[in-house]
Amino acid sequence: MEVRIPVEPELSESESEEGSGLSESEFTCHCCYQVLVDPTTLTCGHSFCRHCLANWWASALPRVRRDCPECRAVWTGFPKVNILLRDVVEKLFPAEVRRRKQAILSDPGFCRVLQVFQQQGNRQPPHAAPPQNPPPINIREFYSGVVTALTFMTMVVLLYRAFSTDSSHEVLLSKPLSRWSADDVTLWVEHLGIWTSQYKETFLREQINGRLLFSLSDDDLSSAPFNIEKQSHRQIILEELHRLRQRRVSLNLWQYKDLYLGKSLFLLISLRNFPRLTLLYLFLFDYNDTFLPFIHTSCPATPDAPADTPLNQRCCKRGRALTHPVLHQDWPGWRQWAEFLLLYFLLPYQLLSALAWHWMSVHYWTAGFIIAHAALLTVLDVCFYWTLWKRGQMRTLPKLVWLQMFAVLFNTSLFVLPWPLMPLFLINTEIYIQLYFIPFLTAVLVKRTLLPTNTQHRP
Repeated sequence: MEVRIPVEPELSESESEEGSGLSESEFTCHCCYQVLVDPTTLTCGHSFCRHCLANWWASALPRVRRDCPECRAVWTGFPKVNILLRDVVEKLFPAEVRRRKQAILSDPGFCRVLQVFQQQGNRQPPHAAPPQNPPPINIREFYSGVVTALTFMTMVVLLYRAFSTDSSHEVLLSKPLSRWSADDVTLWVEHLGIWTSQYKETFLREQINGRLLFSLSDDDLSSAPFNIEKQSHRQIILEELHRLRQRRVSLNLWQYKDLYLGKSLFLLISLRNFPRLTLLYLFLFDYNDTFLPFIHTSCPATPDAPADTPLNQRCCKRGRALTHPVLHQDWPGWRQWAEFLLLYFLLPYQLLSALAWHWMSVHYWTAGFIIAHAALLTVLDVCFYWTLWKRGQMRTLPKLVWLQMFAVLFNTSLFVLPWPLMPLFLINTEIYIQLYFIPFLTAVLVKRTLLPTNTQHRP
């Protein structure tokens, strides 16, 4: 069976114009006032024939015009043919558009201007529209940039400190007198003046260290083995020695690092992982040199504390002045011990914050890093014990501490075993990493602890 689909006869040009209800005046270029040919729409919204716009663009050669012929608004980018409007005009007025195109192509002036206009458009790069939705920030790239910047800053600081270190004599003066070696005493004698060149060999030969230097008197200097006959020389040595006895050593962070390089690295690693055990170790085995200054700085005495402590009273009964750099520290009062023990058991990292706060006037940025890191470590410490208590696993705490201690000892063995052969540059690099880089890793760990991601594992 043959199926026929009825097809309506095509309308003539006049019938289509009448049926559509549109006239040529609605599609007229406002330059030539004829039907648009290759209509080009500017950024202001007005449309013109492309050859009319080319003539307008080249009307002020050698300069060119980039303003709208109707509203004088300057267009941006390079105008393109409005394809939708061109198709509509060619469908509504095909005969008129065909006639006008032939007239334009037959005019060499129009062709030349159009060619130059199009070449100018091809030279300019296409105008990229701004993205509607900005891409999300990549956290990995952000942290990578931060790590790169910190690494660069660390290298700059290391080079600066390598070429601007204090002299050995300045470092010596910041060292407690009780820890002076025979070489240190010889260096101190040499810096008293040129006239000491005849005496420094005697101090070095007799191996006079800091403790022996502390007990020297005028009779000792005038007799053998020193045999310093000039009274003026003995008087200068005794006056400088008296200043050393009266001097109260207060080390800042970098001076302490220069004097105790290995201990500084040990404290940075151990205080971060085991603050309570480390402070207990300092109390038992390094009381005078480290623990006593630490507790006086982190838990300072109140202004109304008594001046005469039991240690001072015992020294006064023996008839000796309390002038030794080590003995010059007062025994902590009961208020200091109460504050220290409270923070020791509950918030040990806040003791480090109090110590760093004391350094704010000297090491502003470093102290800020330490305080921020101590706050992050406090959050982790509280979350750790809270999780153990909530799960009823407090009995496993000793086992977890031993496992963590074993892991830290295994990781730090890379520094401990080859320590005598370790270059100073690598040790300083590790110290700066512990100070400035590890806090960012702790921040990431705090984020993962407080905001765990619920990942679904596919089978």
